Amino acid sequence: MDTAVEWFVRRDGNTLSVEEQAAFEAWLAADPAHTAAYAEVERIWSELDDVPANRARQRRGDGPAVARAAPADTRRRPPPPARAWRRLAAGGLAACLCLFFLAVGTDLPTRLRADAHTGVGKTKQVTLPDGSTAVLNTASAIAIDYAAKARRVRLLKGEAAFTVAEDANRPFAVETDDGLSTALGTVFLVRRHEDATTVTVIESKVAVAPEERPASAPEAVLSANQRVTYAAGLGLGPIETVDPRAATAWQRGKLIFVELALGDVIAELNRYHVGQILIVDEALRDMRVNGVFDTGDTVGTLDALEVSLGLGSTRLTDLLILLHR
Repeated sequence: MDTAVEWFVRRDGNTLSVEEQAAFEAWLAADPAHTAAYAEVERIWSELDDVPANRARQRRGDGPAVARAAPADTRRRPPPPARAWRRLAAGGLAACLCLFFLAVGTDLPTRLRADAHTGVGKTKQVTLPDGSTAVLNTASAIAIDYAAKARRVRLLKGEAAFTVAEDANRPFAVETDDGLSTALGTVFLVRRHEDATTVTVIESKVAVAPEERPASAPEAVLSANQRVTYAAGLGLGPIETVDPRAATAWQRGKLIFVELALGDVIAELNRYHVGQILIVDEALRDMRVNGVFDTGDTVGTLDALEVSLGLGSTRLTDLLILLHR
C-alpha cells in the first residue's frame, strides 16, 4: 500500500518519464497484490468526489480541512492546487487504511501471543522469571518459555536488548523464525526484520545458529561489539564491528546516524512514528545523513532533516508525510 500510494501520487501528477512508467508497469506485474493495492488507492480517490464533508466543514468554519500542509517557510513551494490536495488526501486515506489493517490484521494476533509488548515509539523493561531483563524497543513483542532445563524467549516482532542472569544449568536463548541466538553469559540485542534477524553483542559472547542453515554454514560465535544478520535457509551474513553506544542509543531515547542513506534513515524513523513518512522523489534516498536525534520526536527530526538537506514536505496531519525537494 505504501508503494501504491507513492506511484499514485507520482502518476496523477503526470510526472513519470518513460523509464519511470516502465518501472511502474514492472512493479504492477511483479505481484497480483501490487495491482490490487493500486486499484484500492484509485477507488478511494474516486470516492472523494462523492464526499463533500470536508468542504462543508470549511464553509461552516468548524475547523481545518483534512489535508494540511507543513508550515510554510522560504524554502517551500506555494501550496498545491485543489486537485493536488484531493490527490494527496486520497493517498492519506489509503495510508490510513493500510495502517488500520496492519494494526488489526497483524499486531492484534501478535499481542495475543505475547507475554510483553510495546506500542509504536514506546520502550519497556521486562524482568524475566530468572532475574534476566529484556528491554523492548518500539513496536516489539516477546513470548517467554522457561522450562526446567532451558530458558527461551521468542522475539515475535521488533527488537529487544537482553541482560542474562547466570545459570549454568539452563542455557538462555532468543528465538525468531530465522534461528536461535544462545547467550554465553552476556548482554546482547536481537532485532527482527521482515525477512531476516540481526544479533548485536554488547558484552561477552553469543552463539548464532540460523534455522535450516546449509550444511556448509556452521553457527557463529560473536564477541563483544560484533553484529551479524542471518535468515532461515540462507545462513549467516558477514560479521561486522559496531559501535556499542550507537547500537544501544535507542535505550537512551536517541538515534545515531553516521553517513547513513536518507532512505534508511526514514525507514528507521518510521519504526518510531505513528503514521508513515514517505519519500516521493526516489533521487533523495541516497543523500547522506549524520546526526543524533530523539526517538520521541520523529516530526522534529524530520524538520531538522528538511533544513539540513534543503528538502520540503507535504503533510496530511502527521499520519502521512510526503518528503520531496
